[in-house]
Amino acid sequence: MKIVRPVVRTVGGLTHTVRDLNRLREVVRVLIRHGLGWLVANLEISGVPRVRGAASELTPERVAQAVQELGPTFIKLGQVLSTRPDVIPPAYVEAFQQLQDDVQPLPFDAIERQLTAELGEGWRERVARFDERPLATASIAQVHRATLADGAEVVFKVQRPDIAAKIRADLSILHLLTNRLLTEFPEARQLDPRGILNEFEGSITAELDFLAEADNMRRFARNFGDDPIVRVPDLYPRLTTTRVLCIEFLDGVKIREAREAGCDMDEVGRRYLTVAYTMLFDHGFFHGDLHPGNVLILPGEVIGLLDFGMVGRLTRDMKDSIVSLIFALERGDHRTISRIFFDIAIKEVRVDYDAFERDTTAVIERNWTGTSVQDMQIGRFLMDVTRGALRHRVHAPPAYTMFFKALLTTEGLAKALIPEVDPLAAARPYVERLINERFSTDRLREDLFYNLVTLTSLANRLPITITQLLDDIDQQRLHLNVQARVDPAERGAQDRRQNRLILALFSVTAVVCGSLTLDWEGARALGMSALSLVFYVVGAALFALVLAMTLRNRG
Repeated sequence: MKIVRPVVRTVGGLTHTVRDLNRLREVVRVLIRHGLGWLVANLEISGVPRVRGAASELTPERVAQAVQELGPTFIKLGQVLSTRPDVIPPAYVEAFQQLQDDVQPLPFDAIERQLTAELGEGWRERVARFDERPLATASIAQVHRATLADGAEVVFKVQRPDIAAKIRADLSILHLLTNRLLTEFPEARQLDPRGILNEFEGSITAELDFLAEADNMRRFARNFGDDPIVRVPDLYPRLTTTRVLCIEFLDGVKIREAREAGCDMDEVGRRYLTVAYTMLFDHGFFHGDLHPGNVLILPGEVIGLLDFGMVGRLTRDMKDSIVSLIFALERGDHRTISRIFFDIAIKEVRVDYDAFERDTTAVIERNWTGTSVQDMQIGRFLMDVTRGALRHRVHAPPAYTMFFKALLTTEGLAKALIPEVDPLAAARPYVERLINERFSTDRLREDLFYNLVTLTSLANRLPITITQLLDDIDQQRLHLNVQARVDPAERGAQDRRQNRLILALFSVTAVVCGSLTLDWEGARALGMSALSLVFYVVGAALFALVLAMTLRNRG
């Protein structure tokens, strides 16, 4: 694919580099067709006609249709947003949940070339049978079943050629569209679209590295050890590269089809929740995309896990914060909940804490009956708190958001597919154990020792630091670096005003010079000296340019 990097200038004076001009043209056409042309209105795009127009009325259906037509990268972003009810309205969540990552299968010749490029010419010698018909197709990779020379049943996950370049091109366009969204709707800043896009970019980029996915599989296998109720596919490292992943074939049915297959759904539900909550609460290393398509039910109601490209991690401090939130909720301590969430959150601006605490308390009261935390949907509660905090420009860090999303997905899948089990009752032992561990005597003693060591280290450094500070003040070596923060759009407007002023001065200067040379003895035209005529023409042209710039930018 031909890659170019045209510079796109926005109405705010900002520039953005786009990797693929042809792809940008295609995106512009799709947005216009679905009434979303305002996202690219008034952009100075090399080789792309300028689009003019105001924002159209947004509807979830129109946006979902545009996303579906824009292809894999945009669809994946829509699917990610469908799991973020904290940042988009319920109607959009529902519309984005209908998005399908449908792609045409690649011809086997393309798959074979990719396998040869990654595994070498002799890869066929290690494979006794290779099913040319794909087992599954997706935007990033295509999956084929095969049998190795030793009889092992495996699947090859083969990355689509050039998909990495296509995704990077789409990401650059998404950054451009995000900037336009914030220009058109400044109030959208409270939803942190740039943060969401950066998180998505890191996630989808990680999915392109199959070696990283292989490492995730190894860790999941170690964490579950020989647990008989869960199965992580074996990895074949000699047939695995950055773009090819070879793993054991798990012969089972998807959890969505388990009931029709005659599985014991009570046992399936109990084991599914055990596996999910063990990852979330005990291991702190969990599957970040545990939707029904990534969960298989193997013979004996064993839970098989697939697709380990997206994972989440919780440090002990993060786990402690979550446990403290739940423990404070159990005691009805709304002030502590507000304080904990405020402390862990990312604050973009100075926050009115009293208003933040009032809103957080209102969210808690809507979700909590005041009797027992076990009667609450924990995932939904955490998401509601996160959504309420956004109004104050307070954001949960991505690692917490992924945990909340995974918890919400677990509860939602169980309620939708396995009503025989109660996800709240299944979560109770894990929550109670974590609370007991967090506030046990041994743990409190350990925390006290850690804090004493930290304070001792600070106390030892303090005299030297104060002495150095006093010396710097005494010797006039103390400098304060103060930077004024200017809005980029305002800076662009200032630059344009300065440019118009300079051109206007040149215009006036040209007119003055023309007047001074009226009596110049030389060639004459239109009743005046030719030199005066040149100066007048230049002055008029500069004045016209200044006028056009003023009418165009209104800045």
